[in-house]
Amino acid sequence: MSLDQVGTSVRRYGWELAWGLFLVANLVWMEATQDWISIPFHFIWVSFTLLYGFRAWRNGLTWALAGLVVLTTGLALTDAWTDGSMSTDEMFEVPLMFGMFLAMMLHTTRRKAAIVALEKVSEQNAQLLNRQQLFVQNASHSLRSPITIALAHAELLQLSVTDPAAHSDLSIIVDEINRLRRLADRLVLLATVEAPASLHVEPSSVADLVDEVVLRWAPVPRRWCIEHGDDLTVLADRERLTLVLDTLIENAVKATTDGGLIELSVRAEQGDAVIEVSDDGPGIPTPMLTSVFDRFTQVGDEAPAATGFGLGLSIVKAIIDTHGGTATAANRPGGGAILGFRLPLYTVPLEHPESDRTAEAVGSTT
Repeated sequence: MSLDQVGTSVRRYGWELAWGLFLVANLVWMEATQDWISIPFHFIWVSFTLLYGFRAWRNGLTWALAGLVVLTTGLALTDAWTDGSMSTDEMFEVPLMFGMFLAMMLHTTRRKAAIVALEKVSEQNAQLLNRQQLFVQNASHSLRSPITIALAHAELLQLSVTDPAAHSDLSIIVDEINRLRRLADRLVLLATVEAPASLHVEPSSVADLVDEVVLRWAPVPRRWCIEHGDDLTVLADRERLTLVLDTLIENAVKATTDGGLIELSVRAEQGDAVIEVSDDGPGIPTPMLTSVFDRFTQVGDEAPAATGFGLGLSIVKAIIDTHGGTATAANRPGGGAILGFRLPLYTVPLEHPESDRTAEAVGSTT
């Protein structure tokens, strides 16, 4: 055996080797001091039980070490009993301690089996989720080509027909194909946004993002109210965060009618930037507040937004999660919904004065 192999074995079984020396020292103590024999005896069993609790060896090694402890401590107690320095009832200490160790061994074995089973289930679930995401992504990509072709032909037919009834039917076909295209696009997006590696983050002004998004929605006949005090900065993917704001505003627009109130607020709270979009629509049914961000979840039939796919808010949550934030949902006290998210505030890294002084000193000596 080479020195490297010896070193590897020592590092791997260092605790066992140290305990072996501890065992020998206590056995010597048991033989040397018959009057205090119970103290090293209990030291051996307690240390052995604690070591097994941390190491949990294979059954063969465990039984071998347990047999060694039973044999050595049993012989030491028997020797003390034959000398008359130990009473008969103290001889039952060995089976008692061995029984306690067996109870711990049984508990540890069952715990290890439960952990292995749980890890197996978790691995299977992860594989299933990966296959599901891959299927959704591949299926969505595959749908894009036939949807694009069908849409192009339907639009050409719509331009060429003169019959009003046929034109109306083709309009319905074009609308439904566009709906399918939006669904395919959202499925592709949902399959990709959950990967943090897909983000391109940079310090971004929350107020600028809000103003930019609201400017596009301004022509929609709603009463817009924008509240952002301090200019907060977050570390975010601007394109993805813009999609989040667009989705939240779209949800508020669908939940309201012409002249309805939509408020956007930005504030700092406990080290986070809190962005909320509220409306005066029918609100969210209370039982759905905890599941409104789940996939394919739609608000109740009384809300105009019930005609969507149920993917918009799940995309919002996926994007915010990859940013290390939290998506939030609540109802306004006076009626309406409040949907938003929290993101950690970005702080500019401090300069390193010592590095600066070192650079200045180097510059001054050149």
